[in-house]
Amino acid sequence: MDSSNAEKIFQLMQKFHKIKMNAKTTGAMSRSEMMMLKMIKVNSFETEGVTISTLSDLSEISKSAVSQMINALEDKGYVERITTKNDRRLVYVRLTEGGQQCLAKQLQSFLDGMNQIFAKMGEEDTEDLLRLLKKLYLIVSESNH
Repeated sequence: MDSSNAEKIFQLMQKFHKIKMNAKTTGAMSRSEMMMLKMIKVNSFETEGVTISTLSDLSEISKSAVSQMINALEDKGYVERITTKNDRRLVYVRLTEGGQQCLAKQLQSFLDGMNQIFAKMGEEDTEDLLRLLKKLYLIVSESNH
């Protein structure tokens, strides 16, 4: 039985997910912890950071699960909790210097790995892939409006 293109793409995406391309770069840190660090970085407001409630909403994980993950990241020295003077009940989470370095190291490792892959693909195929991914992104983003 012949599969549709959508099914073929779905199957390929599942295969990519199983490869876990960045699993070797995270070391003792779980993938979910690394994703949480990224989320904290992207959603932090200047020096304040981001609230656990916001992280819970964005990640679609319960506040208690986010708190447990923040505890683990705090124990590793990657994040810190900050309370405000105006409302001591309001707690923000922000990356420490160690957390920022960890993310930078992971990004560099990812880029190095991708550059190796692109070198094997060749320049022409890499350019074709980029062109097609941009086209796909534009079509998907237009259909979501």
